[in-house]
Amino acid sequence: MKDFGDNPFLRDRDRRLKSRRATRMRAWADPGGIAPVVDCVIVDVSDEGASVTALNGAELPDSFHLQVDTANALGEAKVVWRKGSTVGVKLAKPNKR
Repeated sequence: MKDFGDNPFLRDRDRRLKSRRATRMRAWADPGGIAPVVDCVIVDVSDEGASVTALNGAELPDSFHLQVDTANALGEAKVVWRKGSTVGVKLAKPNKR
């Protein structure tokens, strides 16, 4: 996982291969097991990734299942960068639950 907060050149550079669509969609991050789900907002999304902000200052785990509602899952998310309560994730194909 990378944190480019200390390097202004890397922090401001957009390294995305796919363009993202702004959204502001409510969702939740399910880390699995007995850990509680984390309420969040999907800030933007592409076919391969998303920016997700945790609500109420919660910390998102390094990997989680990103769910929009009970019928709409974006799939497994792996954190690739962090900045405060916002993370950038790489999305795997949605799995059926």
